[in-house]
Amino acid sequence: MSTTVLTLFIGLITGFASGLLGIGGSALGTPLLRLLLTAPPLIALATPMPVMLPSAISGGIAYVRDKKVDYKLAGWMLLAAVPMTWIGATITAYLAPVILMIFTAVFLMVIGISFIIRGFLLKPVEHIIGSEKPINKFEAILFGAIGGFLAGLLAIGGGIIYVPVILRVFKRSMKVALATSLAVVTAVAIPGTIRHQMLGHIDWGIVALLSIAVIPASFLGAKLALRLRNQTLERIFGICTIIFGVYFLFTQI
Repeated sequence: MSTTVLTLFIGLITGFASGLLGIGGSALGTPLLRLLLTAPPLIALATPMPVMLPSAISGGIAYVRDKKVDYKLAGWMLLAAVPMTWIGATITAYLAPVILMIFTAVFLMVIGISFIIRGFLLKPVEHIIGSEKPINKFEAILFGAIGGFLAGLLAIGGGIIYVPVILRVFKRSMKVALATSLAVVTAVAIPGTIRHQMLGHIDWGIVALLSIAVIPASFLGAKLALRLRNQTLERIFGICTIIFGVYFLFTQI
């Protein structure tokens, strides 16, 4: 299979995951680029980040049309997320590439465990209109900072942090959590991309190919998420991600 076809395939997977689960897609993009294209570690790490911008925008269009984005909450999160993304990206210049790949593999497993917990152990959050928790600015800034730092360090969108936090801490509906997460991911991708480009970690040829596949796949994923029961999807995604994370860890050690 040609490199072009493999890259488009990676774009389809990451884009669909972004729209469907609000996780940005880069958590899957890095290991797939490393395993399927044998891209250098830092290139595999950072190249998916600029793709998050068209991916998140494309997926977010469906949610914006459905008026699901909590712009005020997103704004408070971004106060800390944007600078912390820059800091996280800067730190990658001081870490060995193999360490970053191991961090990515471990993070994949954490993602999988979090989805399994949400899918099997936690009761689905029943959203009642009017039950939304008022925004605690400290909490919004704190979680924004955590997600932003991870976004820069591992070139992920941070959605794996934002979705459960918005859902369970701020008591928003799943659809609002997904939509607001994508809004934050869209903004976070900008400083992360700029900093990683300054460090020479982005292959723009791969970015172009990924974007071609990511844009329609993300939109379709978001449209599907608006119609499907999330718990079953979380269970399947969690199990598959843990298996993938373990495999990626052993290939990088």
